Amino acid sequence: MLLRLDCAAGVRSAGGGNLAAVAPASVTRRNSFQAKHAMWIVFGLMTVFVVVTRDRALLDHKSFLRQRYAAIPWLMFAHGIPGALALLLGAFQFSNRLRQRHPQLHRVMGRIYVGCVAISAPVAIAVSLSLPIMTLTMASVIQATGWLATTATGLYCIRTGRIQQHREWMMRSYPFAMVFIIVRAINSIPAITRMGEAGIATVVWSVIATACFLPSFVIAWQALAASRRAVKVPTAA
Repeated sequence: MLLRLDCAAGVRSAGGGNLAAVAPASVTRRNSFQAKHAMWIVFGLMTVFVVVTRDRALLDHKSFLRQRYAAIPWLMFAHGIPGALALLLGAFQFSNRLRQRHPQLHRVMGRIYVGCVAISAPVAIAVSLSLPIMTLTMASVIQATGWLATTATGLYCIRTGRIQQHREWMMRSYPFAMVFIIVRAINSIPAITRMGEAGIATVVWSVIATACFLPSFVIAWQALAASRRAVKVPTAA
């Protein structure tokens, strides 16, 4: 930021009128930075809330959740542990600093993420077939399929040297993992809880639908903003 301000001041002193051309790009980058970090903070708080208020009950053998999954313990391990690891590692993959300073670590974590998705997503379908809420089986199938498809496409892109497309498809992949946390956080709202199974189904389908289209919307707007900045720079020059 200091470097950008110094450069802008130098241009103004030399040319007298180009500071206005530099300032919008700086403001855009600063706003994008703040929005991204605000999103991660909110998601982190939601994750802590879900772990403390819900998933902690899995440690109690008398709890409702423990009894619910008692018949399929190995399926839950095969789904939950890789899924939780994918949630953790996937968040770090969006760090520009990690990508630039530790590229090898970024690649290793990416491989582990892909492996976790390959295990957790298919097992999620088996888990949904074993649970009493059959109305959510198709939702699990769509979420798992979307997670696998976007991750596999991102893997194909990086294997063929398409770096930008790889980043975009991983941006589409991770929201399918985020569904696990967001759905449980929203379902903890008392008004949703009182709706029963209908409320749960509504939240699940709404969050999955958002995970399907929102990343492409964000990617398209980023490309549009970049093209506008590219047009303004030659015009100002």
